[in-house]
Amino acid sequence: MRLKAKVAIVTGSTKGIGRAVATGYAAEGATVVVCGRSEDLAKSLAEELTKKGQKAVAMRLDVTSVDSINQVVDQVVKQYGRIDILVNNAGISPIWKKAEDTGKEAWDQIIATNLTGVFLCAQAVGKVMIKQKSGKIINMTSVGGEVALPRLVAYCASKAGIISLTQVLAAEWAQHNILVNAIGPSYVETEFTAGLRGNERIYDDLKNKNPLKRFAQPDEIVGTAVFLASDESNYITGQTIFVDGGWLCV
Repeated sequence: MRLKAKVAIVTGSTKGIGRAVATGYAAEGATVVVCGRSEDLAKSLAEELTKKGQKAVAMRLDVTSVDSINQVVDQVVKQYGRIDILVNNAGISPIWKKAEDTGKEAWDQIIATNLTGVFLCAQAVGKVMIKQKSGKIINMTSVGGEVALPRLVAYCASKAGIISLTQVLAAEWAQHNILVNAIGPSYVETEFTAGLRGNERIYDDLKNKNPLKRFAQPDEIVGTAVFLASDESNYITGQTIFVDGGWLCV
């Protein structure tokens, strides 16, 4: 129960890594705000967790909308009085194209969700955490923020931006006892990567680039997310922890 009595917002927590993190946080005693663009999926997970005797509530959230973000933050503060943890997990990667074929509309969509959305959520929650003089913010980046992943130019740019954003927020908000870190997974077996895994040649190539020769499972990201949200990481800020099966060491 490392997160007992903590209130945590997890964006994009209706599927994949976000769902696994929300589930892990609830098991560790946190009150979890399950957020996503689908209110039905958010409610489904929240109900699943509460049936197990855990604490969860569902809220619809569009991270590209300032109004939507502010509504969620205001509602959480009104209902619980505080926000202890924010996990910026919501992200998209709808295209797999060469840089010269990536259109502006796709670029803008990816940056708006993956990078601007992270900033807007961190900004809104950060204001609450500054007032309460404490908080943990965890941003989900990727190995693509550190090294090139061909045909994912906008995605990689957004994830590299998250690493820099994490460092700046950590430096600015340390005086308020707000710790800001990031997690950088490699490829994970979720709906997010279903298209890549559907192509046997591409799937095998990506697995072979990883020393462990496999994609991660969503639950394998949870331990790091719990650690960074817990008191065990109270002297860690501005860092990106790569949970990548050794991807970056070869």
